Amino acid sequence: MSEKNKINLQIWLLALASSLLLSIPYIIPHCGIVSLFAFVPLFLAEQLAHNSGKKRFFHVAYISFLVWNLITTFWVWFATPPGAVAAFLLNSLQMAVLFALFRWMRKFTNGFLPYIFFCIVWLAWEHSYQTWQVTWPWLVLGNSFSTSIRHIQWYEFTGVLGGSFWILLTNMLIHRIIILKNRRKPIKVSVASVAVLIFFPMIISHILYFSYKEKEAPAQFTVLQPNIDPYTDKFGGMTQGQQTPLLLDLAKESTNEGSNGERIIVAPETFIFTERWSTRLQEGNPLVNPAYRNIAGWVAKENLSGREADMIVGAVSYNGEDYFNTAVFMAPQGDSAVTVKPEYYHKSKLVILAESNPFKSGPFKFMDKLVSGMAGGIGDFGTQEERSVFRTAGGVKIGTAICYESVFGDFFREWALNGANVMSIITNDGWWRDTPGHKQHLNYARLRAIENRRSIARSANTGISAFINQRGDILHQTAWWERGYLTGTLNLNEEKTIFTVHGDIIGRLSRFLAFLFLLMGIARKLGKKYASQ
Repeated sequence: MSEKNKINLQIWLLALASSLLLSIPYIIPHCGIVSLFAFVPLFLAEQLAHNSGKKRFFHVAYISFLVWNLITTFWVWFATPPGAVAAFLLNSLQMAVLFALFRWMRKFTNGFLPYIFFCIVWLAWEHSYQTWQVTWPWLVLGNSFSTSIRHIQWYEFTGVLGGSFWILLTNMLIHRIIILKNRRKPIKVSVASVAVLIFFPMIISHILYFSYKEKEAPAQFTVLQPNIDPYTDKFGGMTQGQQTPLLLDLAKESTNEGSNGERIIVAPETFIFTERWSTRLQEGNPLVNPAYRNIAGWVAKENLSGREADMIVGAVSYNGEDYFNTAVFMAPQGDSAVTVKPEYYHKSKLVILAESNPFKSGPFKFMDKLVSGMAGGIGDFGTQEERSVFRTAGGVKIGTAICYESVFGDFFREWALNGANVMSIITNDGWWRDTPGHKQHLNYARLRAIENRRSIARSANTGISAFINQRGDILHQTAWWERGYLTGTLNLNEEKTIFTVHGDIIGRLSRFLAFLFLLMGIARKLGKKYASQ
């Protein structure tokens, strides 16, 4: 084998090694620490390409990131093949572009500066990506610690991008140790720096974990998991009239375990999904919908019996102009469905192609017909501006994130900012079958609990329902793909964390710094060009 081919082989092996290392924390529990050195092989591959005069590296970075995306999020294919292809290709492309910017910066700056630029521009991208219309932030680097929560209790100060910063900085310092292996003094300094950088945040986190005490402010919750197959039954195989009794039977069973006093029952996303136009859930007149009428009637009877049950249930609703993926809050004020006064929250982070079409206007409007024909989703839903907080008579202020919304940390905190002292999540994770997808989704909820120090009641139709405390511990959970319920207490919390109040400071600062770095790179490029003339 020629020397050139040997170098090419080494480059590819190193790049693919990064793909595997980056994937491990997302598919193997308690392996978040692997992410702290997962980028090192890719940095070494780029260094080898740079030293050997190899100009083309974009395709190597792209394939490396594509393999990472495929290993960790292949399950998206089961829900929406077109959306999966778009997510795999476009997400990897953006990551590769960031790496290309890093290589571009290396042409005009020396030493550690290009690596600092890569860290900043990656953080800026992770922050911005969560606010764009087309977004897929599932692989935000800080998420890799979602099963290693004792290491990242300080997310209550920084949010998940604090974890991303930690990961990137540690990878860069380890890479620096390797490339400076022949310079003993700098290595000693770098090794000490890496040791501090790895262990100090973990030590602080463990202190926070074991010293954190929830205030005793218990509220009773029940989460229902009716386990209706979304492929064969939920939206076609069973009528709504057949599904509603399954949910109410679970609710009735759960009353035997609950004590007297106020109880909040949480049912999954889009449970009320009526087939006929005439009986759709109209927000102005919900009683025309039989499922709503039956559920609200049961809630009212529970209240009459002294059990004071409030309910949150997912639905597809209509307000006269738009359809919404909705959380409906039913608070009884009498002895019949008529006396239940519903409140609504409309899901506002929509799944691209399945729930929204981002190509209706703008430069990509020509794709509208293509996307509409291939999406195979259940609607093009509306959204709302505010994060609504439901309030019970007993003082529980509960925010409800619907499915995908629990992935967006800066978005999720708005419920706590608006006064929620506890959170619920309603979802339907059966679309992904028995893959890592539903487990990742559950574990991301643990990060939201830490960031805001809010307990979470999670109801999944066919995923895993759970109670999560303010430290991110899963207190109780159901089995995958089994019908059942959980009943227990969660502590309320009125205090707001630094992250809740100030949001993603790291992301906002990184966007500003990335802009300055880009200006500096352009200025140096122009200066180099004019100097050579």
